[in-house]
Amino acid sequence: MRERVNQDVILGALALLFGCFIALYWAPIDSDTGIAEKVRSRWSIGDALAPTVAGVVIATSGFFIALGGILRGTKSTLSAKNLTYLIFFLVIVFSGFLTMRYAGPIIAGALGEEYRVLRDERPWKYIGFILGGGGMIFGLMSLAEGRISLRRLILALLIAAALALIYDLPFEDLLLPPNGDV
Repeated sequence: MRERVNQDVILGALALLFGCFIALYWAPIDSDTGIAEKVRSRWSIGDALAPTVAGVVIATSGFFIALGGILRGTKSTLSAKNLTYLIFFLVIVFSGFLTMRYAGPIIAGALGEEYRVLRDERPWKYIGFILGGGGMIFGLMSLAEGRISLRRLILALLIAAALALIYDLPFEDLLLPPNGDV
C-alpha cells in the first residue's frame, strides 16, 4: 500500500495555506489600495498587486507539490543533501535581493550620480531589478540543473527584463522594486 502523506504533501499543503493567507488576508489588510485603482480617470497599480500575485503563485505551487506527493505516494526523508540544497537556495535568494537593492546605488555612486534622483529614469530603474532578479533566476536554474551555462545566464537576464517591462510599461508612476525604498 502506498503512503499518501509524505513530506511533499505536507510542504505543499503548508505552501497552499500560506499563499491563501497572503492573497486573501495579508495583502488586502496591509495595503491602502486594492490590486489596481482608478485615479483621475487613469488606472494605477495598487499596493496589493505584488503581494496578491505572490500569494497566488505560492498557493498554486503548493497545490501542485501536494498533488504530486499524493499521486506518487512515495515515502521520503530529509537528508544532508536536502539541507545543503536549501542552504544554497537561501544564499542565492539573499544574494539576489542584496544585488537588487544595492546594484543601482553602487553603480550610480561610482559614476558620481545620486541614485535617488535617477531611480525612475531609464536605464537606472531597471538595473537592480534585472541584475538581482536575473541573478536569482540564473542561480536557481544552475542549482537545479547542477551546472552553469552562458545560455541560461542570458535567458535569466531576458526573463528579468521582461518581468520589469511587464510591471513598468502599463503604469507611468510605478517604481520597480526596490526603488521605492532607496
